[in-house]
Amino acid sequence: MSLVKLPYELVSFIIEYLDLLDVGNLSLTCKRMQYLTLEYCIAKRILETKAPYSLEASSARLTQRWPQQLRRLIKRQAATSSVSPYLVRVVAHAETWLYENGILCYIRKREIRILDLHGSATQETVINIRSLLHVALPESRMTRRYKVRVLHYAHDIVSCLYTHAKPNQEQVSWLLAFNVCTGQVVTVRQVASTTKIFVRNDNNFLYYGTNSEIGRDLYRYWVIWGFDLSARRWLSDKLEIQDVMGVDVGSTVCFEIFDGWFYGISNQAALEVEEVDWISHYTCFRFPVTREGLQKWESPNPPIFRRNQHEGVIDDRWYLLRMFKDESTGQLKVVESRKEWLAGRIWPRRTYYTTVVNFDEATSDVARATNGRASSFGSPSAASPETMNPKLQHTEYTAPPSRDPHFVHPGDDNASSLMFAISKSPIRCYYSACQTFLDVVDDPTSTDPNDQRIRFRGSSRRPRGTSSLGQRDERQISPVAQDYSAQDALDQEVNDLYRHKDVVSWPAEPDISNPDPVLLDLYAVLNPDGFTGNIRGAWDERSLVYSTGSDSPGGINALVFVSWDPSIHLDGTLSYSDYRPSLSVPPVEHIMEGHSDVSDSGIIPFQEKGKGKEFTWSYPSKSPSPFLRAGSTDSTSSSETNQDSRWKKVEPALYHQLGSGFHFAR
Repeated sequence: MSLVKLPYELVSFIIEYLDLLDVGNLSLTCKRMQYLTLEYCIAKRILETKAPYSLEASSARLTQRWPQQLRRLIKRQAATSSVSPYLVRVVAHAETWLYENGILCYIRKREIRILDLHGSATQETVINIRSLLHVALPESRMTRRYKVRVLHYAHDIVSCLYTHAKPNQEQVSWLLAFNVCTGQVVTVRQVASTTKIFVRNDNNFLYYGTNSEIGRDLYRYWVIWGFDLSARRWLSDKLEIQDVMGVDVGSTVCFEIFDGWFYGISNQAALEVEEVDWISHYTCFRFPVTREGLQKWESPNPPIFRRNQHEGVIDDRWYLLRMFKDESTGQLKVVESRKEWLAGRIWPRRTYYTTVVNFDEATSDVARATNGRASSFGSPSAASPETMNPKLQHTEYTAPPSRDPHFVHPGDDNASSLMFAISKSPIRCYYSACQTFLDVVDDPTSTDPNDQRIRFRGSSRRPRGTSSLGQRDERQISPVAQDYSAQDALDQEVNDLYRHKDVVSWPAEPDISNPDPVLLDLYAVLNPDGFTGNIRGAWDERSLVYSTGSDSPGGINALVFVSWDPSIHLDGTLSYSDYRPSLSVPPVEHIMEGHSDVSDSGIIPFQEKGKGKEFTWSYPSKSPSPFLRAGSTDSTSSSETNQDSRWKKVEPALYHQLGSGFHFAR
């Protein structure tokens, strides 16, 4: 019987066995199936069962707009998995910047400018740094030479690091936090060390840590301090993590706050443990975000398995480590990307491993030993080695567990596609909700390898249908050693469960025989004229920001915003399909050189991208150029001409002065 003839109730049960992208595609098959994403009750059922912990579900509970939020989620996942963004635009020129929780904080001309990109803001909050320092830090009034760096943004609180050097003295640094909404200084604290400093906070507590203390093994270890936001005082205790942990946040170590707990996890382990059993585990801890939380830290027991050293050699330059909350189950997970030579293969492969971070199975021995011992907790000499070194507990677990194939995502290797060198792949992302890996790469033309050309490349995988289970794709089987290993069995199981798509690149290659001026202008937005090198970025589940430009102190970088979310729109952004280049805009000829691949269009069909006429876009009265022309700069902000005694004010967003970009909604 056809699905369109089935009763309403039966269809609602059938779609429970489909993922969100299949539901979206099913709703597009005919008009009679459109109710799957348009009808209130069934949209609510789908969203509450398949992604109850997503931002879209949270928004739908507040607004009761379940159909719209369901379509938004489906389109976001479709755009990410097809490497086809909804919006690209140059949003700022900055000296330093931070992108966190959808908020862009950047420093330009002695101002901190705060722009809500997820909220499609047309105005920015502008903080005059000198005026703020006069109020918060009287010691700064006699200093002309200083540095300010934004460390973190969350729950309306901006945390910065301020450093200056007095005559004939060493540099002195302060941690400065202020509330953007209330305009109040939260805290100012002089810090003894700024080595690898990081900040995390929620509504109630703020924590900062440094990798500054030297232990008995001569390795540096992390120290964490806490601040009570409600009581406005620093906690008397500090947490010293004397276990071996990584030092590069986002690569070898990760710190986050989830649901009232502060978590730390690292893929670095003690050498003596690996030499004994050749099984490595994640170094992991957590403590409750309370006034006594630093005294109640704990480690998981049993420890969280990471890898068997016999799996192969690792190229640790490609590490990616990130903690996240699963949109479907609400479980806390960690994803790690490793480039490995697996099972004796002659070329390496990037693989993305997802692991559940579970502390609730048992109470760790470390937690039981440290609870209630505040007097010795902050002192390395007062604690026993067993108490301060959880890694000693790892030797009990010598048998590696079997991997869940659903948590193993094989990436690309030299056998299936061209891999970029690490220097040409500066930004690497993994989107667990749609099982997609994505890289921001520098893919210059063959005729001029020094000419920067930023592009996106990525691939996703989809579960196989029941009719295709067991049908392996032979081209995805890599050459292995003669003996059939456990790694071969795992690869076969993963390949039986999932169909892996080819690696795709975006935008399309220009056709040198018939160049498309619109496509060339899109490349000009992604590669702002006059800004090359020093590519770095930050990303979340719905957007990405990257910068390129000077790496010298005080140098200016161009910041490009890329959105996968159809609900994000920036005022004045041009429609890619309706855009016609102005005759006054000179062509960017160097982008066309050296291309041999022919592409008819840079747009992926709606069924792949999921772009529909759902959101209203604001167009300027006069179409600007989508990219900055050579030699152009942003105009002087009003804060330089209007001396305001207050350190906080609101001004129009500066991205209006930087030309436009493109959106791809239709």
